[in-house]
Amino acid sequence: MKKAALFVTLALGLSALGSAYAADPAFPKVDAGKKVTLEVWSWVPGLDKTVAAFTKAYPNISVKVVNLGGGPNTYTKLQTALKAGSGAPDVAQIEYGFLPAFADTGGLQDLSKYGANDYKKYFVPWTWGQVSPEGSAVYAIPQDTGPFAMVYREDILKKYGVAVPKTWAQYAQAASVVNKKSAGKVKLGNFYSTFAPWFMALAWADGAQFFKRDGDGWVQTLNNPSAKKVLNYWYGMIKKGDVSTINAFSADYWNAAGAGTVASNFEAAWGPGGYAGSMKDKSAGLWRAAPLPQWTASSTIKSGNWGGSSNVVTTQSKNPKEATLFALWLNLSSSAISANWVNGGLFPASDAGLDLPVLHEKTKNPSKFFGGQDISAVYTQASKGVNVNFQWAPWFPFANDNFNKQIDLMIKGKLTPDQALDAWQAETLADAKKEGYTVR
Repeated sequence: MKKAALFVTLALGLSALGSAYAADPAFPKVDAGKKVTLEVWSWVPGLDKTVAAFTKAYPNISVKVVNLGGGPNTYTKLQTALKAGSGAPDVAQIEYGFLPAFADTGGLQDLSKYGANDYKKYFVPWTWGQVSPEGSAVYAIPQDTGPFAMVYREDILKKYGVAVPKTWAQYAQAASVVNKKSAGKVKLGNFYSTFAPWFMALAWADGAQFFKRDGDGWVQTLNNPSAKKVLNYWYGMIKKGDVSTINAFSADYWNAAGAGTVASNFEAAWGPGGYAGSMKDKSAGLWRAAPLPQWTASSTIKSGNWGGSSNVVTTQSKNPKEATLFALWLNLSSSAISANWVNGGLFPASDAGLDLPVLHEKTKNPSKFFGGQDISAVYTQASKGVNVNFQWAPWFPFANDNFNKQIDLMIKGKLTPDQALDAWQAETLADAKKEGYTVR
């Protein structure tokens, strides 16, 4: 049987920044005399402190924050609860790429019933396309985004006499120079071999389409031309030893970045906060951010997006109106947006949030860690250049895991880049069909 399939279209492109965040929008009205307790599953650092401002504004609504760890840990428990019909929270954090799989369970509230569409105008347009793909039902409230840019050690590039690369050809040449001049001790970059969205963001910047809705079915092309171009490019540098393949977010990676043996990488807008938090004083002030290198030299910057999250309200919530209010407040309140940026480096999904002074504060992290550079300005530019035509499929969780398998075989020399992508396409396609999706 064919499953009901929700698709997420990423209609990316930031609208022009408005004036400073003069005031929060008027939030939905709820029964002021009704005492409510909401359970919220989220891995945002310091969220328990952030919600203190919410409970002050709404004293009859208590919020219990449960941090089950990053996405995979939360998703496993949430999927189990939704399928079982019990045990789910009122509100949960879900990354955009994984939202279709959860909506496909039928366990998420349509927030348009609680006035969510009235707040569409406050969000960066592409983010609303992710949570409301058909323009009517709303399956989540956008929280943060992850446009792609380059981060690099300014001191290392100067030491080896290479300029900040503006094209991918320049990047490969600089990687070769750094590797040779350092006798192999320093790598210009690092390939994240266990994160499909990182690779997909790089291909996305070249116009890649991995999933596409086709009538009542789907078309999947994980081995699309842009994906093959990007993977062959990186594999060439890996084979030469010009870049490393250290696991992302590992102690080994942070040690290498802090010591200067990895001199650059490509990170989403939330990445710099991780650099500041993970390396602390080690290499602080030495990092900078720059636009993503381009395949063809141009004044127009093209980029991709990695991650970013939304907040859903489950159908098991006994207080969906209050839960919707909380999800809107968390992502439109200036106090919440500011706290999420300072505590977790979450790049706002709200249009006005991008102009909050705290995002551009050069004396505080993550900008402080990046030498006092206004890195938010770099990432705002990146957001404007993200391809608008991008979709995720409900079976992306399988594709995400299968990517690791194929890339591991490629790095070990058992598959060529093209073979790895073809295997990724074939095995993921077979699993999607097995699960009941109409896809070719």
